[in-house]
Amino acid sequence: MNLQEIERILEKYFNGETSLDEEKQLRAFFTGRDVPPRWKHLTGFFGYFEEEKQVKIENPRFEAALDSSVRETPMSRLLDLRRPWLYWAAGVAASLLILVAIFVKFDPFPNRIRDTYDNPEVAYAQAKKILLFVSDQMNKGTKDLQKIEKFEKGLKDVQSIASFNNSLEGVGRLGEMDKIKQLITKN
Repeated sequence: MNLQEIERILEKYFNGETSLDEEKQLRAFFTGRDVPPRWKHLTGFFGYFEEEKQVKIENPRFEAALDSSVRETPMSRLLDLRRPWLYWAAGVAASLLILVAIFVKFDPFPNRIRDTYDNPEVAYAQAKKILLFVSDQMNKGTKDLQKIEKFEKGLKDVQSIASFNNSLEGVGRLGEMDKIKQLITKN
């Protein structure tokens, strides 16, 4: 293999663009004896991979221990980003954050009640004036309800007449009882 080809493959290798065949060619070249002095420092790098291929693991339980340590932990299952509930929870949290930001940024109660009077006597006089005004307006509004009160009194009188009428019906039944009594006594 010529040196220009090796240089081109080395450049691709360090850019992460080589294929497996090209990497095998590089390892074969650097494990050989005729490496130019400018690339002599790379022989240890590529030789390391060849040496590690030859190392055998002597612990028979190594693979089982490796598998158990690599298995999913409860936390990794919980934080799996492919789970739909995680998207839902993130959406709810983002919505709440936006609502809080809007509430803080734009005060929904801009006209908060402030103390407008320094002197309590002046404040008392103003409150009294306003309450008298409200009372006057309420009296004007309820003035027309006095007519309804008269109507209601008339309804009460009619109810007493209705109860008198019920009593008369009872007396009328007594008259019917007298007729029945006369029929019984004649026979």
